[in-house]
Amino acid sequence: MSWIEDSVVFRGAIRRSGNSLVITIPSELSQRLLLREGQEFIIYGIGRKRPEFEGGLQVYLGYFIIHEKVLVSRFKIELSSGSFEKFSTNIKEFQETYSITDIRYKQSDSSIVETELYFGALTDRGVTRPKTREEIEEIVSSIEFKLRLEGFKILEKEILEKIVERRNIDPASISKAPYKISENVRWRWEI
Repeated sequence: MSWIEDSVVFRGAIRRSGNSLVITIPSELSQRLLLREGQEFIIYGIGRKRPEFEGGLQVYLGYFIIHEKVLVSRFKIELSSGSFEKFSTNIKEFQETYSITDIRYKQSDSSIVETELYFGALTDRGVTRPKTREEIEEIVSSIEFKLRLEGFKILEKEILEKIVERRNIDPASISKAPYKISENVRWRWEI
């Protein structure tokens, strides 16, 4: 996959600091990429000839890694023969209705399915409002009720906290988030 240039472009001048040459990163770009003082990076000299020679500097920050503390609802459900598709359809509807950020299934035997529903703030489409534990408890009760109406047998249910690692989120979605998520999210650049 090729690199995509950012929309933030600026002109600057190289300055001297002791025996080194330095450039300044404007605050708009540092906020967009969530850069911190002391952060490590790799800098490459790049060039191309077509037909004139052009040169540049590429500052490589690495991989943007996020750890998000999320509440997870875990259900252990007994399914009747051939009802997994119906169950899966219900869960996908719940995902849309209740803004569930991730769903994971584990089938322990032919009729028992363990399902985890993740209630985070980070999605591939952006940042959603973080839900309180009380809101999630209410949602989980509603999901349980609807699953029982559909004929599924709930064997166990619990709400627990997990730390989820995400590597596919653009830092701009966090820096421009309309909601305060800093209590539940930690990030770093890793070379």
